[in-house]
Amino acid sequence: MKRLRITLAAVALIACGTTLGQNLSFGGAVLNRDGVMAGEFAQLSQTQPFGTARSMALGGAFASLGADLASMSVNPAGLGMYQRNEIVLTPMMTFQSSDTAGTNPFGKNGKNRFAMANFGAALNTYQSSGTLTSLTIGIGLNRIADFNSRYSYKFDTPYPNGGGQAPSIADVFGRQLGQAGIFPNSNGELGYEYYNPYFWPAILGYNGYMISSFTDAAGSYYVPDCIGSNASILHYMDVVNSGSINEFALSFGANFNNIVYVGATLGIQSVHKSTGIYYGEDYRYDNGPAANSAGEQLIAQLDYADLYQHSVLDGSGANFKIGVIVRPTEALRIGVAFHTPTYYSLERSYYGTINSQLYNNDTGDTEINSDGTPYQDDMGSDSWCFTSPARLMLGISYTFGNFGLISIDYERDWYNGIRVKNTPDGFDIYPEDYKAEFKHGFQGTNTLRAGIEIKPLPVMALRVGGGFTGSMFKNRNDYYDMPLAYRTSYVAAGIGFNLSRSISLDMAYQYIADKQTPYQLFYSLDRDTGTYYDSTGLFDTQSTRHNAVLSLAFHF
Repeated sequence: MKRLRITLAAVALIACGTTLGQNLSFGGAVLNRDGVMAGEFAQLSQTQPFGTARSMALGGAFASLGADLASMSVNPAGLGMYQRNEIVLTPMMTFQSSDTAGTNPFGKNGKNRFAMANFGAALNTYQSSGTLTSLTIGIGLNRIADFNSRYSYKFDTPYPNGGGQAPSIADVFGRQLGQAGIFPNSNGELGYEYYNPYFWPAILGYNGYMISSFTDAAGSYYVPDCIGSNASILHYMDVVNSGSINEFALSFGANFNNIVYVGATLGIQSVHKSTGIYYGEDYRYDNGPAANSAGEQLIAQLDYADLYQHSVLDGSGANFKIGVIVRPTEALRIGVAFHTPTYYSLERSYYGTINSQLYNNDTGDTEINSDGTPYQDDMGSDSWCFTSPARLMLGISYTFGNFGLISIDYERDWYNGIRVKNTPDGFDIYPEDYKAEFKHGFQGTNTLRAGIEIKPLPVMALRVGGGFTGSMFKNRNDYYDMPLAYRTSYVAAGIGFNLSRSISLDMAYQYIADKQTPYQLFYSLDRDTGTYYDSTGLFDTQSTRHNAVLSLAFHF
């Protein structure tokens, strides 16, 4: 089903009795889930330091190191350093946890998963004593991003002692529908088939009795008439993400006189990201029965309303990587690699449901109400297409004979260069709007990585490493719609053993901490004055990951 654009009324109608003449926008983590916003495009572009156990233990600082399958996704010139064939298998366990300051526990705040960090082979197809000393072909599958995460919490907003109302998403729903001029038909029905999915959560709210439509001399408007003006509200939030980006890499690396190494990789990526967002409100009355603003007791009282939205992104991407490593002395290596933007084509599905309970204060009866939207499928010509940032990597490393090495990398990613190439027909944000947002709101990031390896025994290696990535936002406080990582730091350690001439075993532990932007659950914003209405205030959710990996390598 294609999106159908809504034509706004020439004069804004009244929503919840307060939107006459206002120019409102709506957002927050619960809203605007019908499409891919700029922050999510940036999130899809963020890579993570996965690979072999050795590369992860060394902090991913492999722009100048080589002879490792991680080189295919970092600097393919490193393949030129292979002198024999290798097959590597790297399973990984990841343990994610979240914490939201100032909230109470609800649901789970973490997600654990088994995955394959790396699997592939390097085939040393040519060896000689000439200028072209060796040629190695690499083929493999590398995980470059992991979306598996969960955060949940609850918080209470008591009825204000000085009067007023606790914030409810019902007020936002009324303002949205009223400003757009969307009202029920003569039978009181408000369906989904003729409306932009942007409005589906608000229509769910209407069908779940969070708001009701009225028409009088003042015009048509919405009122949350089943939620008492004296309600205290307990809010629930639970967000579950799953999926990953995996890159199939086809690479080659060439060695010229053991001094210059060049390489290239064709990367084909598969993307899957599933997001489920549950938001609920429980209504209670600590200061007497549920009443309207005039103090009159409500006949129909809403006890709770639970909104659930689910979206799935599936697709693929392609990029090209080239690199050079120069070895001016036996111990010193200098590397540079460039990754073209990845071109992504993504299909997306979206739907929402609501469950609510009404209590009749006259009869004492309760009524359970449920409703669901159709599926919004963005496919074919209505798919989402964008390009990720271009990346430049520089690295330098020094080996101390057979005793050890040190490696340092610098990476620059141009997030202000993300470009959206296609959006679904009827979606109200156009590619040029995204371009302006990325140009003015985002910036290039700087990443530093470093690793040290020491070999106390010929058959054993000890490794430590880490990295730091700065913010992709010019001002991270401008993005209140979802938690987005603006700073990432990680540390790692590992150990490797040569079990025989043909088998090696490497293990690594990696700790990743993301600092994320503050966000609101929902809000309505007056574009003309910058005034927020119906806002929940800001929340601060932080995320950490513990990754444990093991690489088993066969050399022949």
